[in-house]
Amino acid sequence: MAVESGGRADPVDGIPADGSPGEVAHWWRGLSADERDAAITGHPAEIGGLDGVPVVDRDRANRLCFDAEYAAITAEQQDSDDGSDDRDAVVRAMDAITRYIDGEATRTRPRAYLLGFSLEGRGRAIIATGNPDTADHVVTNVQGTGTNLTTVRGELDQTDAIVDRVNQLSRRSTTSTITWLGYDAPQGLLESASDDRAVVGGELLLSFQDGLRVTREGERSYNSVIGYSYGSTVVGHAASEALLDVDAVVFVGSPGVGVDHVSQLQLPAKCRVFATTAENDVIRLTPDFVHGPQPVDDEFGATVFESDPGADGEWFTAGLSAEAHSQYWNKDSDSLRNFAAIILGRGPL
Repeated sequence: MAVESGGRADPVDGIPADGSPGEVAHWWRGLSADERDAAITGHPAEIGGLDGVPVVDRDRANRLCFDAEYAAITAEQQDSDDGSDDRDAVVRAMDAITRYIDGEATRTRPRAYLLGFSLEGRGRAIIATGNPDTADHVVTNVQGTGTNLTTVRGELDQTDAIVDRVNQLSRRSTTSTITWLGYDAPQGLLESASDDRAVVGGELLLSFQDGLRVTREGERSYNSVIGYSYGSTVVGHAASEALLDVDAVVFVGSPGVGVDHVSQLQLPAKCRVFATTAENDVIRLTPDFVHGPQPVDDEFGATVFESDPGADGEWFTAGLSAEAHSQYWNKDSDSLRNFAAIILGRGPL
């Protein structure tokens, strides 16, 4: 057993081995305020990554990790004679995260919380705009191919677009929008043809969603998950592995989600499953043998809603384009309007 200075047992010794988020939450609630403080300050990386630890505590731990990592990487940057494009890109991404999580809360833009951060692998970040432990509605935006820590600013722009559109539809409720870069996404077409990263990402997403439920304060929130591009494949694998405890699932620009029919997804009885793909989205070229049928296919069984057609492509791609694949969060788009309505529990408009 580890012992802190002063002869006290280290509180992290009590973390349940391979514990579920529910078991972690039970352990955390059993600690005194001083023990929680010691766990956060003494083991910020471990506490910050634990599903089942409340949002406010997780945020505090992850900010400590973030600050330490930032100090180390910027010192390395200053001491190095040779520039590193990769390192510089990470520093720029961390600068963007700093501006975002330290931004002043306003009536229309709630405080941000850092729920996960790591420089391991391709880098990971989980950022909530608004507190999911107290918000009426909680949406997790799961990203796909090509995303990593250095692209986080673009993912946060998507979050901001959702926040703005939700605010236009409802001023009477609160919403937490989570940017979930919580797995190592594939970085190219070859990697994205495999479901390996979706399987691992799905397990991580399941744990994260279970954690949101067990740290909840007050009445149950309306939780939804948006899986975009390969992120939809991650969501599909999560829901085929075990119960994904959400109220709505949205597949956006999906190449397939690993199952043939919505009935093969393990979801609560009242969970609604939606899908949309822009008319000109190049993802439509993905054959069924890669990740299964696309969820906008009639046979899949999801509720399909319209998105704007998107930018036209070239003749050799049958008019489909990569640009159309990235336009779902455009201001005033049909897709963004429908995302907001689904997040609020209303269904597509």
